[in-house]
Amino acid sequence: MANETAAPNSKIQMPVEIIGADLYGQQFFESTEILTIHRNGISILLANTLAPDSEVIVRNPETGVEAAAVVVGQTRKEATGEVYGLAFLENSPVLWNLDFSVGLETRDVQLECSSCHSLASYSLAGIELEVLDSSGELTHPCKKCNSSSVWRAANREAAAKKVSTAPTPALAAAPASTHDLTASPIEERRKNKRTAMKVAACVRFAGVEIVVDCEDISKGGFRFTDHKEYPDGTRVETAVPYSKFGDNIFSQGTVIYCHKLPDGRFRHGVAHAKKPESIGWDWTD
Repeated sequence: MANETAAPNSKIQMPVEIIGADLYGQQFFESTEILTIHRNGISILLANTLAPDSEVIVRNPETGVEAAAVVVGQTRKEATGEVYGLAFLENSPVLWNLDFSVGLETRDVQLECSSCHSLASYSLAGIELEVLDSSGELTHPCKKCNSSSVWRAANREAAAKKVSTAPTPALAAAPASTHDLTASPIEERRKNKRTAMKVAACVRFAGVEIVVDCEDISKGGFRFTDHKEYPDGTRVETAVPYSKFGDNIFSQGTVIYCHKLPDGRFRHGVAHAKKPESIGWDWTD
């Protein structure tokens, strides 16, 4: 049977199964339908709530073929759930009998990190463009924050002012905020995957230390749940992993998101301010 040709941003009603962990850390399996499909991702309506940058498994129920995907953004809310944009972590996974030979729209955009306000130029396509056009923001890695964060379209006047007031080339190195246009946020995210790892971490704030269990760890940060709320933007010191009687090394970090859970606790995402090699734990992909 010949493959059906799919145009960019195709609206094709096809069944799909999503497997993963929701915003509250609970495993779920949900059957739904694809709303739009691209070579590099899909948009779907889910009753379950997903955390930014979380990974899920996308499965074709007819063939059983699976592929890993990451949440790049939320486009809208509906009465029965929320619509998410999922970007595949592998190059063009063959999940459906669709021909994506039709050219993929690409657009060069300048984005600003909402955490450190770095500017970055990217060449976006497919599901990334759909999410950005729908919601005005994307979740993807920031080289300066060394973690995933929310990016929004940069204000042109602010961007121009930032460039005009930058030090002369003779006095400064090339700006770290300029990203290679040939690299997409999806490609960068593949290099910074998170791993579910139950290790202890110590969070220090205002002279008080609390020991928490990490839900997952990446090169740029970790996620934990606690009864105390640390609002977005809170500066903390962290030690990961942490040992009560060990020689722990603390580094600066920032809470990049905080969500209240049904049981009254709060789930936090922390981004390290330094490279992971400087905080006392080794990482292997």
